[in-house]
Amino acid sequence: MAALVIMAVLVAGLGLAEGIARLFHPTFAPSRQVEFTYSAGPLLLAQPETRTRQTSEAGDYDVSVRINSHGLRDSNDVATAGADDIVVVGNAFAWGWGVEAQDRFSHRLQVLSGRRTFNLAAPTDIEGYAALLAYARQLGSRAGRVVVAIDMEKDLRTARQGMPSPGSGSGVGGWLARHSALSLLASKAYERGFSPGAASSKQRVTRNEYDPAAIDQAADRLEKIAEQYRATVVLIPSRALWIGDARSVEERVTTAFTVALQRRGIDVLDLQPVLESQGSPLSYYFANDGHWTAGGHALVSQAISQHLAR
Repeated sequence: MAALVIMAVLVAGLGLAEGIARLFHPTFAPSRQVEFTYSAGPLLLAQPETRTRQTSEAGDYDVSVRINSHGLRDSNDVATAGADDIVVVGNAFAWGWGVEAQDRFSHRLQVLSGRRTFNLAAPTDIEGYAALLAYARQLGSRAGRVVVAIDMEKDLRTARQGMPSPGSGSGVGGWLARHSALSLLASKAYERGFSPGAASSKQRVTRNEYDPAAIDQAADRLEKIAEQYRATVVLIPSRALWIGDARSVEERVTTAFTVALQRRGIDVLDLQPVLESQGSPLSYYFANDGHWTAGGHALVSQAISQHLAR
C-alpha cells in the first residue's frame, strides 16, 4: 500500500512539473518541436505531412514548418527533379533551422538562378548526405546538379562516425523527447551545464583539431558523391574562426580540406570570405543559436548563385 501511495505521489509530482514546464516555457511544448522520427532507410527525417512551429526559448525565432509526404521540408517534390535542376543537401543549416522556408538559401537560389531547386536537407552528417541523395533517387529524382553544404563546425568531427540508427529516437528517452516539455527543458539545462547565465550558443563553439585522416575520410566520401553528380561543395565556416583563439587552426583545417577536395576534382566554394565581407560575420547568426538568420541565408544564396553561374 505504501508503495502505491509513493508511486501516486511521484506521478502527480511529475504531472505538476510537466504542467509548470509547459506554462512557463511554452517553446518546449512538444507541439512546437519538429520530430525527426520518420525512418527512411538509415535516415531519420521529419514526420511526413505535418505542420508545426519551430520556436526558440531565447526568442531568436518563431517560424512555421511544413513537411511534405517524403519527410522533407520542401514545397517542391524531389521525385520530379531532373538533370537541369539543383538539389541542395546538408544538415540543419540547409534545412533552414530558425527561418521560414522561403528565406532559406535554397529557395533564394531558385529565385536567383531561375532553376528549380530542391531542399534535401536533414540534421545528419556527410554519410547522411549520400543517403539523402540515394533516397531522392529511390523516389524518382534524376537531378544532376548537387550543392553539398558542409558544416565545418561539425561535419569533419563526425567524418569517422556513422549515422544514428533509425531506432535512436525510440525507447523511453525518445518518447519523452517527443512528448514531454519537462524532458526537453532538462536536456537544455544539462547542455548548458546548469550554470546561471550560461553562455549563449555562440560562445559554446566546438573547435576542430587538425586531423589529416578525418579530412581525407570526409573528402573521400564527398568524392563518391561527385562521381555521381555535378557537385559543388559549399563550406559553411566554423564560428571558432571568430570566437576564441582558434582561428589559425580552423583556417589550417579549412585550407587542408579545400586542397583535399580540389585534388579529387571537386568544385569548392568557401563561405568564410563571403561572411567576413562586411566585417561582422557573426551578425548573420542568431544571438543564441548557431544557425544563420534570414540575412545570412540571403547573403549566402547570392554567393552560391554567382559561383554556379561561372
